[in-house]
Amino acid sequence: MATIAFLPETDGINTVAAQVTLSATPLVITPPSESVRWVTHVASQLASTAEPLVLVFHGETSVHAPAIGFSRRSLRRPAVGYVLIDPVMPTIGGDYGDWPDAPVTVVITDSADESAKEASLQSRLRGWKVTTDLPQEVLSAL
Repeated sequence: MATIAFLPETDGINTVAAQVTLSATPLVITPPSESVRWVTHVASQLASTAEPLVLVFHGETSVHAPAIGFSRRSLRRPAVGYVLIDPVMPTIGGDYGDWPDAPVTVVITDSADESAKEASLQSRLRGWKVTTDLPQEVLSAL
């Protein structure tokens, strides 16, 4: 069974983590201090766990999904899934190769801005699952 890992937002803890109740205890990554880069901090925090992870991104930090996925693969512990909530669309290819390396679910909430709604259209074109279900429902089903 995979562990849900809530990655921090740009300005603090992942706010979705406090809004959902899961049967298993999730991994909640702390936000970096201002002197540490987001990707470096999150990758080093995740490196300490060997269990299969579903990585949960919220908002702007979704653009870092390929970099975090690459860091997991380099440890030979790839992610088993990605959940992008109201995302800014990550770039495919480039420095991170063939991302995504696991299924991607995009969740669009009622509070999503226009860029997240546009991201849902791109996601459908890429064959990713797109839903307007509540994050609680999506994460509980994993």
